[in-house]
Amino acid sequence: MKLTYKRIGILFSVALNIGFLVMAMTMGWQQTESTHARSWSELVGIVERLDLPAARQKVALDNIQRFRTSIEGHNRSLHQARDTVLATLARAGALDLAQLHRSIEAVGRQEMKQAEAFEAHVIDLRRQLGDEKGALFFSILLENIKAHHAALDK
Repeated sequence: MKLTYKRIGILFSVALNIGFLVMAMTMGWQQTESTHARSWSELVGIVERLDLPAARQKVALDNIQRFRTSIEGHNRSLHQARDTVLATLARAGALDLAQLHRSIEAVGRQEMKQAEAFEAHVIDLRRQLGDEKGALFFSILLENIKAHHAALDK
């Protein structure tokens, strides 16, 4: 085989690998975006199925949006606390058990704050929707989550 043909084969292989990497990164980015957007549209769809007056529907959606913003902040804080634990474990030398314990306690506090924010949100949303519509909202949400988990298990 001539050297020119070998070079063409190598260049083709490199270009193909770069193409695969670019596609994988693009698809990963698009999937992240679409999952976030899809979950929002799913919640909007559930609220719309409740047949609420427009004003109550807007209040419910505003409540959900505020919670999403709040939970994103809690998630960032939780990630930072977990990063601190890993940083403590990654330090060279003897492990500082006291520092590790404090870092793990900080993770627990962040998880508790997130859980408290979630509890306050669902109680407020249920109160705003009323008993009947609130129960319907959460039962539809539960059905959707079960269907999503069943799809992932396949």
